[in-house]
Amino acid sequence: MKPANETDHLDRVLAAEEELAPSSGFVGSVMERVREEATAPTPIPFPWKRALPGMIAAAAGFGWCAVKLVQAGIAEAGTPVLTHLQIGGAVVQPLEDAGWVAAALGVSLLSWLLARRIMGGSGAM
Repeated sequence: MKPANETDHLDRVLAAEEELAPSSGFVGSVMERVREEATAPTPIPFPWKRALPGMIAAAAGFGWCAVKLVQAGIAEAGTPVLTHLQIGGAVVQPLEDAGWVAAALGVSLLSWLLARRIMGGSGAM
């Protein structure tokens, strides 16, 4: 709650009847901009008739690949092969480095996703 003297001062300022007038040239520049927008050509519509066949072909290709992948997985699942994997000493160090790189990329991705979540739909990112 505001003290009484601040409220009185605010009431006096708001009660003053000062005439507000736009700066010189403001109305003219606004009207000029309105006329420019009114005479601007309409935007070009997206060519859905040309893009749709390509989108359908891409979706069909991805679907076909998914079906083939599942078929190959089912075929391989029927024949289990047990092998013992041995990793040589010369391969262990690059694999450890790759693990750290993957961890760093994962942390970067998570921080980016968190930032997008926090920003919401502001369009800043």
